[in-house]
Amino acid sequence: MRSRLALALALVSTLVLGACSGGGLGTAKADFHKGRLPEAKSELLRLEPESHSWSNQRRAEYALYRGLVHLSLGDRSAAGVWLAEAKALDDAQPRALSDDDRIRLKLALESLATSGSAPP
Repeated sequence: MRSRLALALALVSTLVLGACSGGGLGTAKADFHKGRLPEAKSELLRLEPESHSWSNQRRAEYALYRGLVHLSLGDRSAAGVWLAEAKALDDAQPRALSDDDRIRLKLALESLATSGSAPP
């Protein structure tokens, strides 16, 4: 009985810590997907200093959504910078982005390329 309780507490702790660590990036992604672009941008800007200490995988996700938000708001120049960073991180560490996010990145980069605003 004691080992089951310990296991349950460990599981709950892991879930709570995992939910907390997603924090602001999860909020920004949710705002993006719900079309709340100014809110997503604001949250991503707030997270930028912290994002420099994140793993490559999380930083790639941050850069992707930062680029997607800029692109959606019409700032193609800033979008190109962030999408290029997301691509470089995903290229350097294959599978840094999920399959769905990799498709989002590919489509966003194609969108920039067709308008002549492809990242360097």
